[in-house]
This record gives sequence, structure tokens and C-alpha cells, in this order.
Amino acid sequence: MKRYGRLTDDAASARQETGLMQKIKIGIIIGSIRENSQSGRIGDYVAELLHQMSDGIEPMIFSLRDIELPFWTEDKWKADSEMSAFWKPHSQALKACHGFVVIAPEWAGMAPPHLKNFLLMCDKGELAHKPAQLIAVSTGMGGAYPIAELRMSGYKNNFLWWLPDHVILRQVAGLFASEKPTELDTALTDRLLYGLAFLVETAKVVAPVREKLQNITLYKNGM
Repeated sequence: MKRYGRLTDDAASARQETGLMQKIKIGIIIGSIRENSQSGRIGDYVAELLHQMSDGIEPMIFSLRDIELPFWTEDKWKADSEMSAFWKPHSQALKACHGFVVIAPEWAGMAPPHLKNFLLMCDKGELAHKPAQLIAVSTGMGGAYPIAELRMSGYKNNFLWWLPDHVILRQVAGLFASEKPTELDTALTDRLLYGLAFLVETAKVVAPVREKLQNITLYKNGM
């Protein structure tokens, strides 16, 4: 499993030369910037499940806490800006992925601003027409609001393709935490595996379609 924080161009180039592109790469985007977050723990659990599914799947974790992404400004549009230079290796790593899992904690009934900022930064085809499994995390009984928010906004110009199914993990601190899985742990793991299987298979079949038809130079923005 790969985990990305601050990347260098050399590191990104080295990855492309290794032949790992033969694998299906699934980026796991952890939308929390908190230390020891539940979102991060769930991201690691999802990566383990992907590993168990097949040796041909390579999970790649993108933790917004580790990346320390600055908030978007118009400097993002300037090729020679510090922001563009900072973003370039992350952009390359995201472009290498075939699909994504996006883990969104619910903060005060909202998706975290850092996650929306990340989606705003992805305007160069990093996520374009790639399937994504959305997972919401709540320490209480919430979790529906970030699902609704992200399905309504945040994908128009990056063209991220949300799968119809999603998962909400409520009272998350008690999930997947005991040595012996509870009945709920087992049920939710089965549901996660179901969604991840759809994600991986969709990523496989949509890749040649994307390569054949996608033209984000001509159609840069959604309607």
C-alpha cells in the first residue's frame, strides 16, 4: 500500500517506471485533517480489504492531513506559481489511479472544507470519468449530510463519477475495533466488499472508454 504526503517529481516519475501501472490502482482519499482520525482508520481498513480482494489491486492512500494542501487561489491557474509546483506531483499520482474511494467525515453536518478544496484543486483530469465509492463517517448517528452534499456539488468540473451505492459508517469508533468482529462489523464489511468489487470492475471496463472518448481540453467544465 502506498501513502502519499508531500511528493517530489522524481518520486512520481519513479512510480511510472516500475511497471505497477499493470495493476488496478485505487486511490483512497481521506477527507479528514485530524490526527488519528476515524476516517484515516477506515481508510486503512479499506486498503486492507482491497489487498485481500486481489493481488492485482494496488491501494494508494491520499491523506489530506499528510498532504497539507493549501486552500485554492487563482495562483492555481498560473503554471509557474508555487501552488502549481506543489500540486504537480499529487496531480500525477492521482492521474495514475483508475478509481477512488472517498472517505468523508461529517463535520457539523457538512463535508469538511479541506475535502471540498481538494476536489476544487482537481481540475486537470486527475479524477475525470473515474468511478468513486463514497463512504461517510460519523462518530454519532449522522453521516447523510456529506453524502448529499458531495453528490450535489464538488464533481462538476473534475468529472468524478460517483457510483450509485454508498456506505455510511455511524458510531464509527466502535466499528472494526474489537479482536473478534461483531455481527455489525461482518455485515458492514460485506457491504464494503460489495461496493469495492463494483468499483474495481467498473474501473477496469471504463478505462478504455475514457481513453477513447474523453476530451477535457475541449470540454473542460461541466454544465
